[in-house]
Amino acid sequence: MEFIQNYVPTSKAQLIQVAMWYHRGDVEKAQQMVDFYTKNMELPDFDPVAPTFMQQIRGNISDLYAWVKENQGDIVQAYQFVQSVIKNKGVVPTDIPSEPLPPIN
Repeated sequence: MEFIQNYVPTSKAQLIQVAMWYHRGDVEKAQQMVDFYTKNMELPDFDPVAPTFMQQIRGNISDLYAWVKENQGDIVQAYQFVQSVIKNKGVVPTDIPSEPLPPIN
């Protein structure tokens, strides 16, 4: 009984399976349980299908590509800065424009 009290259905198909299991195959009692649960709930017919591993990778790569495209200018500027530091053997170049510091009050 504790299982049913804590059960949160995610789809009508899952709820029907649980109701049939709980009532040991009694279709009439299971249908009453399903009707009771679903009269005030909006449930999808089936649980959504989880994306495959390749779909997840494709989505992550797409997000990464969008981020790189969006921040391309900052990435190129950081790359050029690191190249100039390496080229000058650790001495930070002074010709890089920087914004003046705000006054300290």
